[in-house]
This record gives sequence, C-alpha cells and structure tokens, in this order.
Amino acid sequence: MTSRRDFLKMTMAVTASAVLPACHVFNNETWWVSCCTNKQGEHFAAALNQNGELINLVALPARGHQIIAAPNRGGRALIFARRPGTYLMEVDFQTGEIINQISSEAGFHFYGHGVVSADNSVFFTTENDHHNDLGMVVVRDAQTLKPVDKFLSGGVGPHELKLMPDNKTLVIANGGIKTHPSQPRKKLNLASMQPNLTYLSTNNGQIVGQYEVDNKQLSIRHLDVSQSGKVVIGMQYQGAKNDLTKLVYCHQGEDSLTSFNAPESIWRRMNQYTASVAVNSSEDKVAIACPRGNMMTYWQLSSGQFIQAKRISDGAGVTLNQSVFVATNGKGQVFSVNHDSVKLIKQHNSLKWDNHLNSIELV
Repeated sequence: MTSRRDFLKMTMAVTASAVLPACHVFNNETWWVSCCTNKQGEHFAAALNQNGELINLVALPARGHQIIAAPNRGGRALIFARRPGTYLMEVDFQTGEIINQISSEAGFHFYGHGVVSADNSVFFTTENDHHNDLGMVVVRDAQTLKPVDKFLSGGVGPHELKLMPDNKTLVIANGGIKTHPSQPRKKLNLASMQPNLTYLSTNNGQIVGQYEVDNKQLSIRHLDVSQSGKVVIGMQYQGAKNDLTKLVYCHQGEDSLTSFNAPESIWRRMNQYTASVAVNSSEDKVAIACPRGNMMTYWQLSSGQFIQAKRISDGAGVTLNQSVFVATNGKGQVFSVNHDSVKLIKQHNSLKWDNHLNSIELV
C-alpha cells in the first residue's frame, strides 16, 4: 500500500514534469479540467489550457470522476472520487498542490459528482449510505469540505446533480442501482431498479418533484440544465443487450419525462449508453457523448429532435466553451466539436480521459 508520504512525493514528481515552462504567466485564463488515467493504470487530475496543453497533472489515490471549480478560488478545483471511492480533494492547478483532502464519512462513499450553491458557501455531493442502502445528498462547507448537513436523495444510486436556475432547487439523477464497496462495480438490484429524476429544496432537502420512466432498467445517470430550466437527461440501459431503448429524455414542468426523438438506427448505435451531457442554450443545441457507440450526438434543445452524430472513438467528456463544445475521448484526444465539424486540438498519447470535462477560471 502506498503511504501518504510516498503518494505526495509521487504527486510532486508528476506535477513537476507536467507544468508549462516557469516563464509562463497565468492571467485571466480559462482552463479545461478532467480526470484521466495513463497507460500504467495510474490516475490523475489534469488541467489544460485553450490549446489543449497540460498545465498540471496531479496524481490521485484512485480513479476520479468529475472536477468542478472551487468557489471563489481561482485556479482551484474540487475532485470527486469515482464510485465507490471515498476521497474528496481540493487542488490548486496553478501549482499542482493538493490543498485539502478528506474522506467520506464512515459507511458512505461518493458517486463522483458535486455542485456548488448559488452563494458559494456550500456544495452538494451525491453519496451512498451503504449501511442503510440510502442515496444521500451531503451538504459540505465550501472551505473545509466537511459535512454540515445531509438529505435523502429521493432514490437509490444518486449520480449527477445540478442547481436549477432558481438557485434554490437541486435536480438529481437517481440511477436506481444499488451498490456496495465490498463489490465495487457490481450492480446488486438490476431486477428491482427504480430510477427517478428528483428535485430537492437546497434549504431543507424537501422533495419538490419526482419523476420516473416506464422502463425501470433505464438508469438515469447524467444531466444538464438549460438557462430556462429545461433538464436534459442521459440514460444507461441495464436490460438485455438486444433491446431497443431511447436514451435521452427531458423535463421542464410536465407531468412526466419526455423522450427526445431519433431514428431507431441512432438509438441502436448509441449501444445503450450515454456519458456526458452539455447544453448550449444560446444555440438551442445539446451534445451527448456516446463512448460505446464511438460518437458524439447533437440534438435541438427546444424540440428534442436528433440533428446529427459525429464519430469520436470512445468519446468521454463534453463541455461548453463559450459557444463551442469541447470534447475528450479515451484515446487522449481533445476536440473542438459541433454538428458540422470535429477539429482535433491536441493529442495526449499517454492519457485516457475520463467521462467528464469542465472548465475553471483563474480570476
């Protein structure tokens, strides 16, 4: 087992080799951040500039999932362990320094996602109380990272969550899949899944809305929210491999979830699996990564109509950079993408990007 001292030494060695030249001056820049894995199976958190060049590569104790900007701290980010990981850390990507690292409470593990409150005082993490088989949303102090409150998530296996435009409601993808750290990646209840989309009050955790799909084996995993409050949902199907299933749904005040529209051939090509979801409200577009289908799909936000698919082998993260989508894949590539073109920005041959990509500011 790697000691904390050895782990920190390894981190320092890795980051020192990855930083851009010391003469580089960081101004009011935007960096892309993502977790990744090298060919030796070692896990990292990475920051990239707008040219796709590595700013810093910070070693992680285990595989990470999502990275988000730390509130009110330019150049810093919060990194969440992938299920069933137990670490949460704050990193300064300007220096490669781990500012803080904590573990989840006893009997809990992270689901890889978090979101900051509107006033930047706290952030919310999706977690599993595996002693009691309860999905939880844990409220954490934005400075110390320590828990200050916790709510039931409204279901089993909460995954991605977002803050709604009203700044007082969380929307949560309860995937419905029961897991336990003793069997880290095993899905324990596929025959009795009950996924749902839940809206919670940030003040007291009260459920203010909850919606299910008819097919209980459609696990609600990832989502994004438009400026007007339309929630776009990406699914991962847990049923028979030859089943034809729609994998993209939306919700905005209706009595039920509504599926997006695509030809059967597209649903087949998506191979029952979606990863990152990114909304571009100003352009009325949605991009959804489909790594098992080796493509990025594009949809009209307002109508839910499929527009086009572009081939990206093992597509992973996707985020909005001003008015353009930026994407990564499991081949170490970074792309500028839209429904008309895919442009390679940078190739990192030694890295495999994880399923999420976000941005942080230095100001």
